Amino acid sequence: MKLLRTDAKINWPGKLILTLVPVLILCFMYVKRSSDLAETDRARLMPTASKLVDAAKKVALPIPAPERESDRRRELRIERQFILYKDTAASFKRMGWAMLVILLAVPIGTMMGSYPWAESLGKTIMVILSMIPALALLSILFLTLGTGEVAKVGLIVLGVFPVVCLDTYLRAKAIPRQQFYKAQSLGACEVEMPWRVVFPQIWPDVLNTIRLNLGVMAVLMIAGESIAAEAGIGYRIFIKFYRTTAMDATIVYVIWLTLLMFLLDLAISLWIKHRYKWLAGR
Repeated sequence: MKLLRTDAKINWPGKLILTLVPVLILCFMYVKRSSDLAETDRARLMPTASKLVDAAKKVALPIPAPERESDRRRELRIERQFILYKDTAASFKRMGWAMLVILLAVPIGTMMGSYPWAESLGKTIMVILSMIPALALLSILFLTLGTGEVAKVGLIVLGVFPVVCLDTYLRAKAIPRQQFYKAQSLGACEVEMPWRVVFPQIWPDVLNTIRLNLGVMAVLMIAGESIAAEAGIGYRIFIKFYRTTAMDATIVYVIWLTLLMFLLDLAISLWIKHRYKWLAGR
């Protein structure tokens, strides 16, 4: 069979079918299992597809206004509608601030891989920080930085920053030194080496590393929000829904977060493929 060859070429309909097969299998298994439990005491733990749709409507669509409504009830209704998008905005705002700080690991790692003094200065501390489980520092962060946004962003940064920095360092270190000599023979100075020789070659791979750590960032974001927050995906799942055992709304939030992270991962992947076409020829 040609499909089993390592050099097989698959057209786009075939790729689409192969991509959807595992997703459809998971959906079928869930629907079947939830239907089997629909009339049992465990139905609440695995709601049917119709209940998931109803829960999605409650958190994602506007709440219809009754014919008569007091001002207080109107305020509560407005506060409760579109909570899915409000929580998403709050969570991704924290991830956005964390990402801006994490991007600083790229120039630091580039310098560590280019200059011996920077390697001696930063390598050991980054290795130590990368060995510390970020969740183990959760209580320490909240005690020292408070329960505000700084602690939640700091938790994400501590979990991902050292990994990105060390990955950048290793990729920069792997650049052949002969390229430095060639650049110097063409008139480049020492200060230009990391940014004109090293960085352009490693940036697409480092961006892939950041992309692959999006899941870690999401886990740390949810962990921070589950302790202390007023809005966010983690807050809604672990504080609000946990109290009422609203499993249908919890699953909706999990599916929504997974979809958003998948689309973000896909967008970065497609951008790398389009922007750095020379990677295919390596």
